[in-house]
Amino acid sequence: MKSNTDRRNETISILKKEGVDYLETLPLLETSEDVALKDIDTVCKRAVACLVSTQVACDLNNGEDPGECAEFYEDLLKRFDVGDVIFEKESGMLTGAYSDQDVTDIVWTYEAYWSLVWALGLIDDISDASGICDCEKAIRLVSECETYADFRSKCTLRDIEEILDMLDLYYNYHWACEDRRIGGNVNIGPLNPEVVMERRRGLEWLVSEEEDWNEISLDT
Repeated sequence: MKSNTDRRNETISILKKEGVDYLETLPLLETSEDVALKDIDTVCKRAVACLVSTQVACDLNNGEDPGECAEFYEDLLKRFDVGDVIFEKESGMLTGAYSDQDVTDIVWTYEAYWSLVWALGLIDDISDASGICDCEKAIRLVSECETYADFRSKCTLRDIEEILDMLDLYYNYHWACEDRRIGGNVNIGPLNPEVVMERRRGLEWLVSEEEDWNEISLDT
């Protein structure tokens, strides 16, 4: 088991190389003994449900007919058998009970999804937060599968220590971005703040007791 102090020291080493400022007193994450990683089926289903939801949100954002989008959404949820794991904000796209901001928020969860497919071993690295994810690849990871079982068969959940390493990095990235946003004289290097926040959301969800990642606090 890695100590939270060793983990933070490794994070700081990365931040220094990237020219991203950090806070010496930022609280340490819990160790792997103190958190529970969600099981692989929970993560796989969330990943598929998220990708499907982002696709529908993108269509709505592009002015597609809401009724047709809802029908398309329902068909995909049934195809992959993930209709029971969509979040409250996402379910509004089935009923028309959504706002423009809801749609924008769901589109951005592409980046939370990117954290999940990294945790599932489908992509190699997400530590570069300078730009958005590879959207075409993000889509293919699910669209090339006929069923949920096909997707699940490709996945192997990473070790919790590796996940906590990445979470600590994004926790520190997020502190720098938030401090800069509120007027602090903080260097954030090449970081994209929206990307950082959403990827952190996905990583936090992996070790959170919350089912809906919209309920997770992202305080820094």
